[in-house]
Amino acid sequence: MGARRWRNLIAMLVAMLFAAAPAAAHLMPNSVIYLDFSSDRVTAELLVPLNELQFGSGLRVRADPAGLAADRQRAADYVLRHTAIRGPDGRPWSVQLTDIAVIDDSYQADLQARLAFVPPPGVSPRRFDLLYDGVIDRVANHFVLVFARSDFSGGTLSGGDPAMIGGLQQPVKVVHVDRGAGSAWRGFAAAVGLGMHHIAEGHDHLLFLVALILPAPLHAVGRHWGGYGGIRHTARRLVAVVSAFTVGHSITLLGGAFLGWTLPAQPVEIAIALSILVSAVHAWRPIFAGREALIAGAFGLVHGLAFATVIGHFVLEPWQKAQSILGFNIGIELVQLAVVACILPALLMLVQGPGYARLRVAGAALASVAAVAWIVERVTDRPNPIAANTDAALGYAPWLVALLTLWAAFRHFRPRRLAPAARARTAG
Repeated sequence: MGARRWRNLIAMLVAMLFAAAPAAAHLMPNSVIYLDFSSDRVTAELLVPLNELQFGSGLRVRADPAGLAADRQRAADYVLRHTAIRGPDGRPWSVQLTDIAVIDDSYQADLQARLAFVPPPGVSPRRFDLLYDGVIDRVANHFVLVFARSDFSGGTLSGGDPAMIGGLQQPVKVVHVDRGAGSAWRGFAAAVGLGMHHIAEGHDHLLFLVALILPAPLHAVGRHWGGYGGIRHTARRLVAVVSAFTVGHSITLLGGAFLGWTLPAQPVEIAIALSILVSAVHAWRPIFAGREALIAGAFGLVHGLAFATVIGHFVLEPWQKAQSILGFNIGIELVQLAVVACILPALLMLVQGPGYARLRVAGAALASVAAVAWIVERVTDRPNPIAANTDAALGYAPWLVALLTLWAAFRHFRPRRLAPAARARTAG
């Protein structure tokens, strides 16, 4: 383990220790600094608990808008007075305060300051010393955690987990930041990984896809599903469904990231659950036979709005954002193709036997129950046990698919019993 990793580990342990220690006169929440790296500057978000700020400096910042307006200049002066940046050569960087506000939730109220650190011309923004002593200059047990939240060239994206750089506490008031040279490939690879992680944990997205896959090998006969359509028929349907879903969510993903397309989260999540219900009903009885690709594309537009909320949080330049979208999409597609590749063998082994109809109906029923539970949960904005248990059960989906494949292989390859007449002919 390198020196930097040891330093980060020690900083995290110390932070946990002080966060858990009892306070004699006041609470001890930590301050946090999030750093976002771009090609010509570093932007920062500083969060300071108001009670700690007042205790350590005597500066009272009111949480209500009218009070903040009166206190804004004093708060801004305080932040700038306690923040400085210098490069490896000792030259100071420009520190600009771009916004200051108060975030007040049920847990605590924080002063939120947004800053821009601009290096001298020709100097890389990836190496510097951050000097900050707000609150810690007066409160010995206060701790400031410093994270890299977004660093495309370093492989850290703001949609994922921030990377801890270090911590500040008396007498340490300087943190050394060295993000290395960086490369576009690291950012692209991180976006691919984030896309894979997002879709793998997005049980609703995958359940929609699985519900559309269930009837893919079958021909529709009126209002019922008929027999097996063959390998070519199955492959054509699967390619059409997966491709249409990809095109749909790519359109809204691009629109959300570059054009600001947004919808409130609640109706988007409800529509995603509704898409699962519709596809589950279709798996039971064909309601849009032959138009699965059209439905997948239409609902893909809705699913893409959910994906866009992840990309929208990235603090990136336009070209980096384009690379991130491409990588994120590739990650999504890799998981989708893996899901199809894992489920398809079992379906093809079972589809020509009598058990496939029961499997399809059972799968449609389970998907319907999950969809209704999610719809109720998202409409009422209150958790329910069915939705929670569904999420927990889907966490074991890879094992369930493995068991299904083993069962399908057993049924497909086991020796078939001969009819009595056939056995007599064989004996003769």
